[in-house]
Amino acid sequence: MPRFLLVPSLARGNGSGHLVRCLSLARELDRIPGCSSAVFLPEDPDSGSRGAREIEEAFPDRVRGLRLVRSRTEAEAGTWDFVVLDRRRTSLREEAGWRARAPTVALDEGGSAVASASFLVDILPRAGRIPAAGRPNLDSRGFLHLPAARRSSPPGKFERVLLAFGGEDPRGLGPAAARALTEWGFFEPRALTLVTGALREETAEIPEGIRRSGPVPDLAETLASYDLVVTQFGLTAFEAAWAGCAVILVNPSRYHAALARKAGFPTAGIGRPDRRAFGRLLADPSALAAVSAAAAPAASESLAERLASLRPGASGACPVCGSTDRSARARYPRKTYFRCASCGMVYRELFEGGGNPYVESYFFEEYRKQYGRTYLEDFPALRAFAASRLDILERLLPAPRDGRRPVVLDVGCAYGAFLAEASRRGWDARGLDVAESAAAYVRETLGLPASSGDFLDPAVRASLPGGLDCLSLWYVIEHFETLGEALRAASDLVRPGGILAFSTPSGGGISARSDPGGFFDRSPDDHATVWEPRRTAGILRRFGFRVERIRVTGHHPERFPGALGEPGAARIAGSASRILGLGDTFECYARRVRGSGRED
Repeated sequence: MPRFLLVPSLARGNGSGHLVRCLSLARELDRIPGCSSAVFLPEDPDSGSRGAREIEEAFPDRVRGLRLVRSRTEAEAGTWDFVVLDRRRTSLREEAGWRARAPTVALDEGGSAVASASFLVDILPRAGRIPAAGRPNLDSRGFLHLPAARRSSPPGKFERVLLAFGGEDPRGLGPAAARALTEWGFFEPRALTLVTGALREETAEIPEGIRRSGPVPDLAETLASYDLVVTQFGLTAFEAAWAGCAVILVNPSRYHAALARKAGFPTAGIGRPDRRAFGRLLADPSALAAVSAAAAPAASESLAERLASLRPGASGACPVCGSTDRSARARYPRKTYFRCASCGMVYRELFEGGGNPYVESYFFEEYRKQYGRTYLEDFPALRAFAASRLDILERLLPAPRDGRRPVVLDVGCAYGAFLAEASRRGWDARGLDVAESAAAYVRETLGLPASSGDFLDPAVRASLPGGLDCLSLWYVIEHFETLGEALRAASDLVRPGGILAFSTPSGGGISARSDPGGFFDRSPDDHATVWEPRRTAGILRRFGFRVERIRVTGHHPERFPGALGEPGAARIAGSASRILGLGDTFECYARRVRGSGRED
């Protein structure tokens, strides 16, 4: 189970909702066996923020028993699997600083960190149009800390009214609403209860007879005892709707009003109460209750349990160049894709699943599901592919003048189709595969040298021959979690003038261009990187390779929009795919260059 550091917003003016949510979430995480958490409450906060002492005095019951991290130095010294950011608006720089400690999970993020955070969870709706790359990994109102106490039936009239505007209420909307509702004659003072927030620094005058309630430790569980809750957009609005109350919002800003409209809550004023809007909404209690109920979450879910299920291990950096500067391309519940701002590589961070799928069953049952036959049944076709690749290699690599056989190491050799064809042509062909059963078949049936192991394992690499004429990786290179390490190893193994050859799915093909969201969603989870032909030369140059040829393959006319709609369209699409290089896979042949400035 993972270890979490929760970083709430402590800025004055941001209210207490983010803080209270982090404190509650920390307590829930600590109840999950094997899971642990800490909350970042610095004793010496930034200017304009609240410190640990003030928070502990305002929320003694919520803080008691939690582990508190009281300085950035202590946070950096800790060991975390995830940093949870509940800061309302986080800058790219702030997010990158926390991501240097562990992958970041951003809750209801409204700042520029939506582009760079490892994992996004939207619990409250976001205003405006959200681009595909900015959509969250998870989006559910059910992750709110919803009260257990709920009304048995919706209110038919409003006899008990609660006014609750958060722990801070910097605009003084609570007292303003209390005065307005009584002065306009909508309610007698005795019908109203005004909750004073724990962080409220001063209290405005309110009409006599209105009940004032000090900070309520668990306000959500009291909501069901009221008929109507007047609040602003935020956690209390959803909690009240879930509890079965009618809800009216008076929002502090147009931004909050836009969020309220998106969520479906009725608003009666921005910055101050609106008499006409209140009159219209209060005139029909049943209709108001129905609208409020529609804005309530559909079901209650445990955010703590969902976060505890995330798979730790993402590095938070580009696997090629190590840069942490990035922007999200697509997000899904199990993974996020980013483009590195430095080298341009698209890479994914995985939060569910993992492990090595390339066990023996992959080459039989799984291979048959994908291609209609097992690997061995497909052996003749695979040898034909190998022949076309070797034609290119032999044009790029003239036969050695000393009469020796050129040496090729095929990493991910499977059951040896490429090795068999290379050996037939006179190459000294050797293989490496993570599946021992595959390596054993190459040794025992084909009679060719092959070993099993992970290319990224230094001990395995130490056993491999150097001075290679060719290192091949046919649909393997996209699997390396630490691609930079693999390319450095390839550069060490291939002699100057030798060739690195690989094939891989293309992020520049028709599938990725016409439906990028679907392309990334369908991309196998064990593919750690997504290569694009036009960026390949720049990436390989970093490791001492010069691209000699790129051959675009995997042309599928049927994947072009409208290609099957009219006679001849598929033929035209096929021609366009070849001319424009829009195939869904490609092969790369790159020469190891002496004195190229290879990374070391």
